[in-house]
Amino acid sequence: MAVSHPGSLMTTTLRLYLIRPSRYDEEGFPVRHWRGVIPSNTLATLNGLSRHAADAGQLGDVKLETVLVDECVQRVPMARIRREVRRPGTRVIAALCGVQSNQFARAADLARRLRTAGATVMVGGFHVSGVNALLPGFAPEVAALADDGVHVVRGEVDANWAGLLRQALEGTLPPVTDLMTARPDLADCPLPSVDRRHMQRFVLPDMCTIDGSRGCPFSCSFCTIINVQGRMMRARSPESILRGIEAQLKLGVRHFFFTDDNFARHPRWEAILDGMAALRAQGSRFTFMMQVDTQAVRTPGFVEKSALAGCVEVFIGLESINPANLESAGKRQNRVQDFAGMVQAWRSHGVITQCGYILGFPHDTPQSIADDVRRLRDEVGIDMATFFVLTPLPGSADHAQAVRAGASLDPDLNRYDSAHAVQDHPQMTRAELEQAWRDAWGQFYTPQHMKRCLSQTKGSAYWTLFNSYLWYRNSSLLGEHPMMSGLWRLKDRAERRPGLPRAGWWGHRVRRAKDLWAQLRAWRTLLPEMQELWLATRQPDPSEGRIKSIVISALKAKPRALLQNLAARVNRWRTTRRELSDFWRGLRRLRWWRANPLLAPWQAMKEAALWTHFVLQVLHQADGKSNRGLSPA
Repeated sequence: MAVSHPGSLMTTTLRLYLIRPSRYDEEGFPVRHWRGVIPSNTLATLNGLSRHAADAGQLGDVKLETVLVDECVQRVPMARIRREVRRPGTRVIAALCGVQSNQFARAADLARRLRTAGATVMVGGFHVSGVNALLPGFAPEVAALADDGVHVVRGEVDANWAGLLRQALEGTLPPVTDLMTARPDLADCPLPSVDRRHMQRFVLPDMCTIDGSRGCPFSCSFCTIINVQGRMMRARSPESILRGIEAQLKLGVRHFFFTDDNFARHPRWEAILDGMAALRAQGSRFTFMMQVDTQAVRTPGFVEKSALAGCVEVFIGLESINPANLESAGKRQNRVQDFAGMVQAWRSHGVITQCGYILGFPHDTPQSIADDVRRLRDEVGIDMATFFVLTPLPGSADHAQAVRAGASLDPDLNRYDSAHAVQDHPQMTRAELEQAWRDAWGQFYTPQHMKRCLSQTKGSAYWTLFNSYLWYRNSSLLGEHPMMSGLWRLKDRAERRPGLPRAGWWGHRVRRAKDLWAQLRAWRTLLPEMQELWLATRQPDPSEGRIKSIVISALKAKPRALLQNLAARVNRWRTTRRELSDFWRGLRRLRWWRANPLLAPWQAMKEAALWTHFVLQVLHQADGKSNRGLSPA
């Protein structure tokens, strides 16, 4: 095995690879997509810390070159890293960042390959930090990494990042660095920094994440945050956050995601929101989304100021609408009787509501889950829901209790992704729980519910919600969790989980052909469904102008605008998706009394106009012409 380079006397360049590992799918291939949806806040945070360390001269005379690699959307460049390791005067450090439990198996495999290539390797994140937060000893899978020469870093590195890099350069970095009790003061720590080239790999390249605060005062038993980041809120100063926002705006960022577990608990939330509202009043065009608790609406002025500051979407930790489940999880602050009013409070200010909802609490059964999902949809009326299987994540009280009790837990950490049942349930089998989770998506995202919510959503928030439905429905049809999904799945034949055979050339092509067919079948269902949804709920669009606007567009040589306006004019015929589908179905079945073949050219023209208008409208929004929202990681 290769060893770390001794000393840094001859090192002139530090090549720092910040890597977010993926996870393995059921066939052992790393989950990777052509375009991602949710970027990593940890990558952005370490990018900001690294740039600050270099600019402040904290690394001495060494030139820092930082490379961001998100394996969810790109390959780890192993061949390039091997070449750089051999380059005189260059030190290569690879930091596997923000590793969650379901990513640990993949992270460990990458770490060992990077060590063999000769790089100095560090690994950190919620798994290595949380797995022994409540349990004694040293987790065997983490100890094995340290034994193989990988440097394990537990806790938050904000105040120590430059020091860790210096130790790595000098060859004095210990096998294990424990920062669990050294929680940094975030007041003026460098903010996450976006890398524009890196963000081109995502659907929204003009987005940036910000963690305004860390920690949570509550005591939910399934949560790892309170045991990794603490229950005492630590926050960045409003001045620091606003300076960071202004700097990112100059780089072209137009949408921000506050990754705080609960932004409403930031001690100076009002100053932040007022500052953001002032920036918008001065002409800055940006929006943001945030995570809040169910009690945020009870804070005077919070909802109103959030809307003025540009909030388009909130993610609410609802978890369950069964009071017995909330009690068992220690989430006593959630009051089911207030949920509908909470949703209406946000909706009245034009803010989309999405909730996190957990399935598999002790009082759940397949039937009770179906009933609760229906109530969540029809009675609470929330716009969106993201469903998770209750998982005893290492670092949570649930996990510590299960280990102490000798419970039967799945040994494969790759399955700890909140989409698999990894422990026994008192009232249903693991297979039944996973099926209930799959069914919940279809039970909640019905055409009727989506139409109702879109009809109540006005202005630019309409497209935020529409595109979110498009994303969630596509993920559901492909059997993927939206939080781990993206656009167009990629599979590398040479990359497969150790222990599984490398896929043969022919067999891999057959597998990819099946994937392509599954995607096309999903789109065949999805696109007409979304088109009908748009037709039933769309708002008046200024682009659907009169003949004057069409002539002006033509004179200005804007073919796309011209095509869009022409399609809009033709689409004024009150055609619906169902009418056209019924016509083509009747024609195929030779039911000429219902589908006159002589009308086929006319119907084809309407079909083309309809699809052209719909696709151009979606692309128009995707180009950044409206406010957008996302869901949290």
